[in-house]
Amino acid sequence: MLASPPEATRIVASWEEALDWIRAQSPDYSSSSQSVARAEAQKRVALAAVLPVLTGQASYVHQFSTLNLVLPTTPPVPLGESPAPDVLTLGASLAWSVVNPRGLYGLGTADRKIEVERLSFADRRKVIAQAVVDAMLATLAANRVAELNRVGLRSALERLALTQTRLQYGQGTALDVDRAEQDVEASRALIIAGDEALRRSREALGAALGSPVEVAPPGDLELARFEMAVAKTCRLNDAIEQRPDVRAARLRVEVAERGVRDAELLVAPYLTVSSQASYATQAVLGPNALWSVQGLITVPFYDGGARYGALRDVRAAVEQARAALVSARLDAVVASARAYRAVGVLESSRDVARQQRDLSQRIDLRTRDGYAHGLGTSLDLVTSAQALRQAEVNLALLEFQVAQAHADAVLTNAECTF
Repeated sequence: MLASPPEATRIVASWEEALDWIRAQSPDYSSSSQSVARAEAQKRVALAAVLPVLTGQASYVHQFSTLNLVLPTTPPVPLGESPAPDVLTLGASLAWSVVNPRGLYGLGTADRKIEVERLSFADRRKVIAQAVVDAMLATLAANRVAELNRVGLRSALERLALTQTRLQYGQGTALDVDRAEQDVEASRALIIAGDEALRRSREALGAALGSPVEVAPPGDLELARFEMAVAKTCRLNDAIEQRPDVRAARLRVEVAERGVRDAELLVAPYLTVSSQASYATQAVLGPNALWSVQGLITVPFYDGGARYGALRDVRAAVEQARAALVSARLDAVVASARAYRAVGVLESSRDVARQQRDLSQRIDLRTRDGYAHGLGTSLDLVTSAQALRQAEVNLALLEFQVAQAHADAVLTNAECTF
């Protein structure tokens, strides 16, 4: 069990490579980017309401029952079959809402919806980046803990050898050996749990990057350079109002308010100009070719109350959007304050943990030296070893938590552009 844990299936060499993986295979990233494409497609649908519509028709009619018409004169004059046995008709129609206030207003609303989706995508990129950063640092921390667990087992085996040697020379007891063996088994249990935590963290990083297999960052990743690379990708906004989520929430309020105007335009009259042209191979009492132009003004007087229901709905939606904006601002203020405060708190905790580790090292060294010279008990030996192992793990975790806090402080109010 002293052997190093197995390597991950894939290694992500740098932050830039992680971004390439996200763009190429992350389902969360792909889904968010397609939301922008859908909003742009909806604008094209809205544009169709104010553009001409051209359609074509073609029909072929064959009559199985016809009547031969004859003019009863002397001699009789044949007039032909009625109806015509075979008629091919070709036609085209053009319709254009020349004056369509609601359609024109909808174009402006569609533009704002596109901007909302772009801001939402920017905010989602920040969330994705934050998740990947946390997963990479968590994997590094788990790997460090797995290494420390093996160091702890090696130290426990050395203590076991020390107690067995003392027992062999009549200076110890079987209880000392049992306690040392108990400490060895506890160290082995930590290795099993730590290795599973490492595998889970690698799987979580793989899922964040869109990989079906476990992924690990390089063991020699420099935290300072890693933080700088993240800061280059995500630009820090100094003002809360410039956060993508707050801007998106503010724009959603505007879209909701435009919905009120859109509902009011349900009663606006609109002018439609249409034209139809057709040609038939056979015609009755008329020319074979027809062409007509029509102008139509539609004034919706009463629609059964749909407009009033729509107005109530969109006004309620406006209030919901305003409440969501207030909530987004509050969340942004609290998250920003916590992120910056966490840096100082974790740095102080790391410094304290380092002092505790140094103190535990001195205590453990003196305890082992004293026990080797017949001073102290095996309980002191095991207790100091356990305290040292825990202090080493706490310090390792806090080292990575400090790096994570620095990254979170950058990402909290950032706008990511990858």
